[in-house]
Amino acid sequence: MPDPQKAESLLVADIGSVTTKVGLIDVVNGEHRFVSAGSAATTATPPEADVLVGVRDAIRQIEARVERQLLTDDQQLIVPERSSAQGVDAFVAVTSAPQPLRLAIVGLSRELSITSALRAINGTHATVAAIFALDETGGRWIPVTLPPAPDAQQQTPTTVLQDPAVLAAETLARAQVDALVLVGGVDGGATTALYDLANLIAIVIAARDENLRPLVIFAGNNAARAEIAKRIGQITPLRVVDNVRPTLEHENLAPLQRELDALYDEKKIKWLPGLGGLTNWTAAPIVPSAHAFQNIVRYLARRFGLNVLGADLGGGTTTIVAVRGDSIQHRVRADLGMGHHLENIVAQVPAERVADWLPIEIAAEEAQAHWLNQALYPRAVPLTRQDAYLMQAAARAVLAAAARDIRADGLDLIVLSGGAFGANSNLGALALLALDAIQPHGVFSLAVDPFGLAPALGGIASVNPEAAASVIERDGLVTLGTVIAPLSRNREGQIDARVQIQPTSSGVINLEVQHGSLELVPLLPGQKAAIEIRPAGGVTLPQAKRGVFKAQIEGGALGLIIDARGRPITLPGDPEKRRTKIQQWYWDVGGEVGYA
Repeated sequence: MPDPQKAESLLVADIGSVTTKVGLIDVVNGEHRFVSAGSAATTATPPEADVLVGVRDAIRQIEARVERQLLTDDQQLIVPERSSAQGVDAFVAVTSAPQPLRLAIVGLSRELSITSALRAINGTHATVAAIFALDETGGRWIPVTLPPAPDAQQQTPTTVLQDPAVLAAETLARAQVDALVLVGGVDGGATTALYDLANLIAIVIAARDENLRPLVIFAGNNAARAEIAKRIGQITPLRVVDNVRPTLEHENLAPLQRELDALYDEKKIKWLPGLGGLTNWTAAPIVPSAHAFQNIVRYLARRFGLNVLGADLGGGTTTIVAVRGDSIQHRVRADLGMGHHLENIVAQVPAERVADWLPIEIAAEEAQAHWLNQALYPRAVPLTRQDAYLMQAAARAVLAAAARDIRADGLDLIVLSGGAFGANSNLGALALLALDAIQPHGVFSLAVDPFGLAPALGGIASVNPEAAASVIERDGLVTLGTVIAPLSRNREGQIDARVQIQPTSSGVINLEVQHGSLELVPLLPGQKAAIEIRPAGGVTLPQAKRGVFKAQIEGGALGLIIDARGRPITLPGDPEKRRTKIQQWYWDVGGEVGYA
């Protein structure tokens, strides 16, 4: 296989939990460009149980579109490229298809070490099934309320005292986890309580069949390592990493995250059905989509000196990456997505709250039934106007939950990727979804990954950064436009700002923007305009100097969006007024869905 860094033609694949997407990249006029894409259902589960089936289906679509043979008669990839322009020089794949790791956390303090462990885990493909914090028991017996037996004469709950160690053992035994994370103590601190936890873990794990025992990762006080190894290492595999909370004031999340990434590769990716055949094609190890997406967001931030937020809304996982200089926030919600995991948002957020963002009247129970049905059949596409609105409301809820702890101020660029965005041809509705869910404020550009292949391009960056950079800059993103979103304390209908726009080669546009409104000013892609904004009293635009904001902006597929709804966005309490207001916002950004 040729050196992938010198490869001219490449195939990139993103194997998601619902959809597999493949893109063809080749050199055009001396530059790497995106040529074509194909997509198919992911085939990781029976009856196929072989991800290569879906990859081949997507490749055959590309073959038909560009009239280029990429597969042999026996369905193997032609690599390297032949002189007759058959095949490609390299193949790279990323995936989010495997189920996330299931973890339990055991620690001394809920507020300190366990909170740090949770932050680390939230940057990986893992979910937390159980937590036991020693400080919540205080070493005391705990009152537990037991429901009455079905045949009891008295149907009154009773309260009994239970040993906290017994409760912890029962919790951990029920969790059925892939790994257990043990944390606690600052480096060099006291160790006695940690040893008690280690004894408890040893007892719980020893009670299970040897082949069902979860691995333990110790990320606590480094002074306790030797003794922890004695108490746990002889019973189950033990891995030791640097303390997630080495001091009271400092967190160190990266070592635990790296270990969980390695474990995800060992326990999940390497067991992906059909992986053996796929790795025979690849020029680099198959990596999680979330980390490949982070590569793209970091590249954009460093290449252009911008503060960038990327949101990848997939079928099984939602990833949020925010890069500000050397600071990176990376959140992976492996339990939230628009596929099978859609049922989790239904369980976590009341259906009434999700339905509040609908411009149509529908019973919460009917909306919930639709979302649960979508979770069962994740490749189903909206067939009616109501279906489209329901899916946009669900996507808004998923994205809002994933971005809850991410700063949404001071951004220069927001990048939207994933199936929910790539399959959405209604750009106005897409922009509204992102603005409602993330609620960013300030002045920034909004861009979308139309093919859903940004994570796959991040995978290429590890083997051929020049090709990845060329494609992401020239073909990988569609700019929707510039967004102006001030903060405001005004009431509905009051003037938030006076705006003057001077596009190149056309007349001046003057606007008075009322609070609660969305304004869309057409500016073609690449068209520049001078803009001057004078915020009214009670309105804050961080970039404004001495009460005036002046800048050169550039248009996009939508143009200039002025979002004067304030932050947080407040919906009317009256249901009819709320639906009318939301419908007006759809109209304002040209996001009305075109269904019957």
